[in-house]
Amino acid sequence: MKQPHTVSEFRTVVTSSLVSVVDITLSLGVAAITGSSVMFAQGLQGVADLTTTSFLLLGVQKSKRDASPTHPFGYGRELFFWVLIASLFAFVVSGGVASYNAIRSLVDGGEIISVHIAIGTLLFGSITNGYALSNSLRRLLTNKKSRGFWNYLRHSSLVETKMTLLVDFMGTLSAILGLIALLLYSLTGSTVFDSAGALLIGLLTAAGALFVVIDLHDLIVGRSPHPSVIENIRSTALSVDGVQDVLDLRAVSIGSGRILAILEIHFKDDLTTDDIERITDAIKAAVITAELQVTRVQVEAETP
Repeated sequence: MKQPHTVSEFRTVVTSSLVSVVDITLSLGVAAITGSSVMFAQGLQGVADLTTTSFLLLGVQKSKRDASPTHPFGYGRELFFWVLIASLFAFVVSGGVASYNAIRSLVDGGEIISVHIAIGTLLFGSITNGYALSNSLRRLLTNKKSRGFWNYLRHSSLVETKMTLLVDFMGTLSAILGLIALLLYSLTGSTVFDSAGALLIGLLTAAGALFVVIDLHDLIVGRSPHPSVIENIRSTALSVDGVQDVLDLRAVSIGSGRILAILEIHFKDDLTTDDIERITDAIKAAVITAELQVTRVQVEAETP
């Protein structure tokens, strides 16, 4: 069977970065021309997003370093640290500064000129951010099985993809919200809609960044994968000839899309040492094949 095309973590981050550069250039330029708070919020979000994806690129590269005596399982978890820094930056800049500017413009008022330029820019932004969003979704859903999307999203260890998903989703959503706000301004002539749209963009971005911070907490302290992943590992090990029972099974994320599984196996009686070694290798191969996120498997022989 032909395997589905997999979008790499590098591609998702680079695509989001390029879209952010375009957002910054166009949105802040149009904001200076039109005086729109929505366009300023969109441009400010682009600045935060570009900084966020820069942190992600740094984290992705650092997390791929080879294992060392001081880090025997590699540096995969270092990505969690950089995603945390990126999330906090997005929370403060996109959420805090954009919201403050929106409130100030709501109080002070103002005038928007050449609103059609802003509307056209937001239409283009919704397309580019939507494409980047599709890349993040495709990577995130590569290994998704039958569990619900929200449940899968909550338990996935692909933190850099969840962060780019947030960046791309908020970029798309803010462009749509900005369009609605400016269309309402065009119909009513009231700049309240422009300020309210900018405030909503800032608040939603802050909420999304907060979600990622909370999710990272569990991964950093060593959260187990989704129960369906654990059950699949267990059933796969039991299907190997020579395995009597799985007495204990523990798994933990050691990086983005990387899981370490430790199994205590009760082997069948009357097996030679060579048989146990062969079965152990078979268990490791079967588990890694059944669960693509499992990159390391340790098997221990135990009696009940």
